Amino acid sequence: MRIVLSVFVSFVSIGLFARALIVSPLPASVYLDTEVSTNVAFNVGRSDAKTFEVKMELSGSVSNCVQVAFGRDADEDGDLAPDEADFVLGWRGGRYFVEDVAGESRRFAEASELAEHARFLHMTVMNGKNLAPKTASFISESGVCFADIGAQSYLFSTNWNLAKVTRRGAVPASEWCRIVNSYRSFAISFR
Repeated sequence: MRIVLSVFVSFVSIGLFARALIVSPLPASVYLDTEVSTNVAFNVGRSDAKTFEVKMELSGSVSNCVQVAFGRDADEDGDLAPDEADFVLGWRGGRYFVEDVAGESRRFAEASELAEHARFLHMTVMNGKNLAPKTASFISESGVCFADIGAQSYLFSTNWNLAKVTRRGAVPASEWCRIVNSYRSFAISFR
């Protein structure tokens, strides 16, 4: 099933060149609060960036948190500080959230009760000619979520250069995160 799906995804991606950034699973925490994080440098500032996707898979419970923050590392220390983050999405307290840090707004979406701990959140932002978000969609194991958000400007910025993945909580969570930025080009990939 996974091979068939990979081949299908390869055929669907014909016509776009995509840069995929896969964040490896976070190590175990050395502290009692079980928080662990990693920073990943990336570049979304090309003038032909058409699609920006974030795909998260995680083991979610009411007592853990897995989130991805995006922003600009202004002090260039390699760590995305809370005041440098523009946008955060993920899982917290048994539900999904999307946060506009500068606008100080946070929205939540309930998770499916059927998928006990296996969770996923997939965000796709399609950019217009001026690289402003034109459309945005969010899908979880429950189906479409955050439908009221629309194509907000905080969902994508060409100024971002760092993503920070953080996991914390009482129940260990396993996570997988893939960040894809697609450009106008032609590429065929087989997996």
